[in-house]
Amino acid sequence: MEALASEVACLRRAFRGSAVWGVNARSRWPLTVRHGLGFHPRMQLVFRGLTAVLQHAFDVNHVFGSLGDWYHLRAVRRRPTVLTAAVASGACSEEMLSKVDLFAVEWPDARDELAAMGIERKRVRLVFPPVDLERFRPTPKPEGPFTLLFASSPDRADWLDDRGVGLLLEAARLRPDWRFLFVWRPWGTGLDELRRRLSAEPAANVEVAAGRFADMTPFFAPSHVTVAPFRCRQRGKPVPNSIVESLSCGRPVVVSDVVGLAGMVQEERVGTVCGLSAESFVAAAESARSDWETLAANARGVAQRWFGRESFIRAYRDIYAELLSN
Repeated sequence: MEALASEVACLRRAFRGSAVWGVNARSRWPLTVRHGLGFHPRMQLVFRGLTAVLQHAFDVNHVFGSLGDWYHLRAVRRRPTVLTAAVASGACSEEMLSKVDLFAVEWPDARDELAAMGIERKRVRLVFPPVDLERFRPTPKPEGPFTLLFASSPDRADWLDDRGVGLLLEAARLRPDWRFLFVWRPWGTGLDELRRRLSAEPAANVEVAAGRFADMTPFFAPSHVTVAPFRCRQRGKPVPNSIVESLSCGRPVVVSDVVGLAGMVQEERVGTVCGLSAESFVAAAESARSDWETLAANARGVAQRWFGRESFIRAYRDIYAELLSN
């Protein structure tokens, strides 16, 4: 949710006449000036009713989320509509998806996944998520032990292993000479479960930094690689913000083949891809460590080519123009 919110905020700043509203279980109040309208799921009917009415004041509907967001699409009337599939999920009904004029996807393989669902390729555009290239800049190679950063913490305790946390803790025991840094948001039940596991099986080379960090750059600087050994695509963003930000900082990545950018990581040589075991992860991380200079040099270039904010905004400007020209 936080990752999607940053992308929406980027578009909102670029398109000043836009408004944002959606469903958010964390919202305590229905209106915030900074973030727009946020409705608790219990107010779903109110959300859908207002959407049905208010959309007529705008030129384009832009649904940000997944192919399964039927509660957004049900409120769409005959308006130009783009849906950004930034999260992997099952699809809602064909009737609901027929309301979408163009689909935007954030990882290359998603185009084939939509084609397999019967969605015509001419209705699909690839738009990579953005990163602030000025804020996330390369820093010198860290000194000290090989440090692996995990910054894709799940809210829910039962999602830890799907995000690869159990795998990482096992890898930490296999390589006590490496340093594993977990950066965690302090909400939900995931953090308590992580601490419970570390209490049951202490690992001196595992550190946990918990907080509402507005700036992640201090965590990339002392890290050699950023990792996302996800086991389930539906339980994490296929293109994690931490991976994109890591590339922008000139830090290689180690990802599982479940992550949407796995193919690009290999082709562009900006990191390594692991299997779904601790042993496979350790081997992939060791490979990244031994070829660190080359991978780090490639990482920043890939971020500049594909993930800049200007490219992101330009892509959606073209999509909106295409919708309005039809």
